[in-house]
Amino acid sequence: MDSKIQELTAKIYNEGVQKGNEEAAKILAEAKQKAQEIEAQARQQAEEILRNTEKRTQELRQNTEGELKLYAGQMVESVKSTLLDKLNGEIASSSVRAAMADPAFMQKVILELVKGFDLNKGVVIETAQAAELKAYFASTAKGILEQGLEIKSVAGKPTDFVLKPADGAFKIQIGEAEFVELFKNFLRPQLAEMLF
Repeated sequence: MDSKIQELTAKIYNEGVQKGNEEAAKILAEAKQKAQEIEAQARQQAEEILRNTEKRTQELRQNTEGELKLYAGQMVESVKSTLLDKLNGEIASSSVRAAMADPAFMQKVILELVKGFDLNKGVVIETAQAAELKAYFASTAKGILEQGLEIKSVAGKPTDFVLKPADGAFKIQIGEAEFVELFKNFLRPQLAEMLF
C-alpha cells in the first residue's frame, strides 16, 4: 500500500511538473512572440521617425539654400543700387559745380535747352549731344572711381565698403565682419539665429 501511495504521489508530482513545464513553455513562447512584435513595431517607428527627420532636414536645407540665394541676390542688388546712387550723386554734384563755375557754359546749356524745348515733347537731346553727354558722364564716373569711393550705408545698414582701382579694374573692399553683419540684416531673424 505504501508503494501504491508513493507511486500515486510520484505520478501526481510528475503530472504537475509536466503541466508546469508545459505552461512555462507556453508563457515563454508567448513572451518571445510579444517581444518580437514589440521589437518589430519599435523598429518600424524608429525608421518612420528617421525618414521624417531626413525629410524635414532636406526641406530645411532646401529652404535655407533658397533663402540664402534670395538674400544674397537682394544684398548684391542693394550694394549695386547704393553704389549707383552714390556715383550718380557724385557725378551730378561735380557736374553742377563745374557748370556753375563756368557761366558761359551754363548760358550755352540753357540756350540749347530752350531751343530744343517743345511743349508737346519736352526737352529733346540730339544724338550728337547724347554722345557728348555719355562721354562726359563716363569720364566723370571714371575720375570719381579712380579717386576711390566709400560706401558707409547699404539699405539703411551701416557698412564700410571702399571701391577703388586695383590691377586695371575696380575692386570693392569689405571687411568680413561688415559683410556678415550686412548679410545678417538681410536674413530673417530665425535663419540668422540658426546660421550665426
